[in-house]
Amino acid sequence: MDRSLRLPQQNRADFETELGRALSAPQVRAALRAGGDEARGAERLRRAARENAEFVLAAAAPEYERYAALRADADAVARLPVAAPPRERASGWWGVLGVVVPIIAVTAAVIFLLLGLVLGLVEDLEVLAHALVEAGWVSAGVAAASLLVGGLGLLGAARARGAEAGEAADGPGELVLARDAWRSALAERGLVPYLVAQANAETGRRR
Repeated sequence: MDRSLRLPQQNRADFETELGRALSAPQVRAALRAGGDEARGAERLRRAARENAEFVLAAAAPEYERYAALRADADAVARLPVAAPPRERASGWWGVLGVVVPIIAVTAAVIFLLLGLVLGLVEDLEVLAHALVEAGWVSAGVAAASLLVGGLGLLGAARARGAEAGEAADGPGELVLARDAWRSALAERGLVPYLVAQANAETGRRR
C-alpha cells in the first residue's frame, strides 16, 4: 500500500479501517461465500485493494480533495502564532477593573483616611486632613464602582464563553464532517464495489 498510495499516515489508517469494514459488508461476504474459500478470499481481496488503492480512491476523489483542503487550512492556522482573541483580551481588562483596581483603590482609601484622621488632630493641618479624608472616601467609591462594573463585565464574558462552548458542542466541525464524507464515499463508491467485482471475477475464473 505504501508503494502505490501517496497519502498521509492518517489517511492510510482511514483506508485500512474502511477496507476492514468493506470486507465485512454483506454483499462482499456473499460474493466471497459464492467463491468457496471465504477466509483466503478475504485476504486476496485485501491485498488487491491495497495494490490498487489509487484506483479505489479515485471513486471518492471529490470528497478527498475537499477534506484535504480543509485539513491543510487547519494545519496552516495551527502553525500561526497564538494570539488571544478579542473576547479573551476583553475578559482580561474586566478582570483588571474588577480585581486590581478595587484593591488599589481600597488601599489608597485606607491610607488617605488614616492620614486624614491623624492629621486632623493637629490644628494647623486641619485643611490638609479634611482633603485627605475626602480623597479617602473618593477612593472608596472608586473601589466600589470598579468592583461592581468589573464583576458584571466578568459575568458577561463568562456567559459569552459558555455560549460559544455550547455552540461548538452542538455538532462536529466542518473538517470532521468532510473526513466522514470522504470515508463514506471511499467505502460505498470505492471499496465495496471493487471488492464485490474482484470476488465475482475470482469465482468466474474458478468456474
